[in-house]
Amino acid sequence: MRREAFVRGVGAVSSLGLDWPSTVAALARGESAISRVEHFDVEGFPCQVAAAVRGLAEGAEDRRREFALRAAREAWAHAWLRAAPERIGVFMGAESGRASFSTVLALAQAAGGGARFDHEAFGQRARELAPRIDAAAVSPAAVASMLAGEFGARGPCETLSLACSSGAAAIAEGVRAIRRGEVDVALCGGVGADVDPLMLAGFGLLGALSARGVSCPFDAHRDGFVVGEGAAMVVLSAEKGDAVASVAGVGRSLDAWHLTAPDPEGEGAAAAMRAALREARLEGVDFVQAHGTSTQLNDEVEARALRRVLGARLAEAHVSSVKGALGHWIAGAGALGFLCAVHGLERDEVLPTAGLRNPDPRCELPHVQGQALRKRVGSALVNAFAFGGANTSLVVVRA
Repeated sequence: MRREAFVRGVGAVSSLGLDWPSTVAALARGESAISRVEHFDVEGFPCQVAAAVRGLAEGAEDRRREFALRAAREAWAHAWLRAAPERIGVFMGAESGRASFSTVLALAQAAGGGARFDHEAFGQRARELAPRIDAAAVSPAAVASMLAGEFGARGPCETLSLACSSGAAAIAEGVRAIRRGEVDVALCGGVGADVDPLMLAGFGLLGALSARGVSCPFDAHRDGFVVGEGAAMVVLSAEKGDAVASVAGVGRSLDAWHLTAPDPEGEGAAAAMRAALREARLEGVDFVQAHGTSTQLNDEVEARALRRVLGARLAEAHVSSVKGALGHWIAGAGALGFLCAVHGLERDEVLPTAGLRNPDPRCELPHVQGQALRKRVGSALVNAFAFGGANTSLVVVRA
């Protein structure tokens, strides 16, 4: 008999609130946290808005750890669990941190600061800058390591760096560890702290950001995503306790197509969704928490894949994306979507897609617009699709 992974506690830090209840209440009202970036000069940047977290970790060396720790403490407090330290695992979706902008600028200047990288000059000048680069701040694994120490977890500790799929993939691996009997409790989630000059410049150069500064997934006028940040954490357990939801299916796939573009036919995305539904022994769900980035190609490909996978059962579902309100958390995005799905089962409520006003006919889906939709929710599908073609889908059901 397969061991199940029950959802015992959730927690979040977002730009709409420093805990999950305040965040989800604002999401249900259709609010958006996207506004002009104030904590650095964005003049000349291709996109000058973001969903930045305020009132926490301002000026911290590594904001990822501050966000994740607060969200994990919230989730752990709600779980009311005890387990032997070696039976607790940590599974975290996180990308590398970054040195401060002034340090990166100094390194660039050490190499000549122009179009040509001066290796000789860099070798002479960069050495004195090394003490300014904190290894813990740039390591992807620093977040999971910190959380393991905080909660005394001595079981497996994994960091998944799969761009926008990281957080969902971390939850998938936590579920699998419980099923295999490796752990009894899995602290899982994802974190992104990307509202900084380097990420706005990098995503802007890729042409991925909205030049209008508007995140509107599946809308006819969408022109790119808006960067957001935060942490979403969940405590999974083999023990049901008072859990309302459990993870019935996980699916992961790879497009094997392109570094930054999805397979135009959405075959990889469809494969992940089918695998998760197959594990859950379902052909349809009550709602879909879509990846929904607000980029032209990704939204169209996801919509096409959803129509193909769910077929006639799509008419029974509703589709929502949270990125119109909170922006794109990158490594934390999939974990945030998972919390929205759990909320749907706990409260029989599907959150709206903020910013969606004129649905694109190419993205024809049963969207939720305006405010949250009240309906009976027994199952939900969560999607997270990443640069590099890494796809993760999760199916959450009523426990």
